Amino acid sequence: MKGRKRRILFLLFCVAILFVAGCSKKEKKEEKTEYQMYYLSPTESFLETDNYKPTKRTTEAMVQEIGKMLDETPEKEEHFRLLPKEVNILNCSYDGEKVVVNFNENYKKMKNTREILVRAGVVAAFTQIPGVEYVEFTENGAPLTDSEGVEIGKMDRNTFVANEGENVNSYVHSNLNLYFADEEGSSLVKETVSAYYNSNIPVEREVVERLLKGPKTEGLKPTLSPNTKILGVSIVEGICYVNLDKSFLNNSMDVQEKLPIYSIVNSLTDACNIRAVQISVEGETKVTFRETMKLDEPFHADYSLIKEEKGE
Repeated sequence: MKGRKRRILFLLFCVAILFVAGCSKKEKKEEKTEYQMYYLSPTESFLETDNYKPTKRTTEAMVQEIGKMLDETPEKEEHFRLLPKEVNILNCSYDGEKVVVNFNENYKKMKNTREILVRAGVVAAFTQIPGVEYVEFTENGAPLTDSEGVEIGKMDRNTFVANEGENVNSYVHSNLNLYFADEEGSSLVKETVSAYYNSNIPVEREVVERLLKGPKTEGLKPTLSPNTKILGVSIVEGICYVNLDKSFLNNSMDVQEKLPIYSIVNSLTDACNIRAVQISVEGETKVTFRETMKLDEPFHADYSLIKEEKGE
């Protein structure tokens, strides 16, 4: 009897070991790509990202591979080159802590807003590599300087987050909750995106622009027509005023009536310290969206429209 119990315990122990090993393999299989490549948005106002899987995982190899990718035209049509075609990386070097990126003489010919985005994207791309703490730019081997002739020096990931009060062209990173429609177009689903954008752009405008671009997550549907133009977005005394052109009324998406309105309202409420959202069409609020949604009063967030996740 004792021998039988021992055999059962031994078998249970073996099953437990196999289960743990199986879970470990499953976790590794489902692990998301931990590296990103950075691209320019079509409006040149923020960065786009895409998963990047290095061919070799040594620091030196990744430095050279990312440097080469930054200097090439992206394979996907929806991605725009971070660097203008006339701006090239001559070489990259790694000293054990810092990557030095040496550009050709056309680097300083970029307009200021593009240059800030380029700098932020390049620094973000290299500092994600294990062992790389800083990035320094040179131009034909000479240290890169700003418009006043001061050397920019080494930069890290925080360089483009904490200085918006001092530099009007600083760079901001935020996690934004955007609400799009589910596959049936009957409920809202939250999509959290990692957003990089110039601090000259108010976060409320950034939110509406990203809603117009539509979701990145497969299975979600846009709530707003990409043809809709933003005429103005501003916050006054806790209310966000969103002024859109007539395309907002004329180009309705195939989703439930309330979803376009509350995708805007919920997204802005999550991103900004506001009480309500007032939507207007070419400055006019005495209009009706679809059949019954009157725009003459501010809207408050309604999270009851959000689709519950499985298991909740």
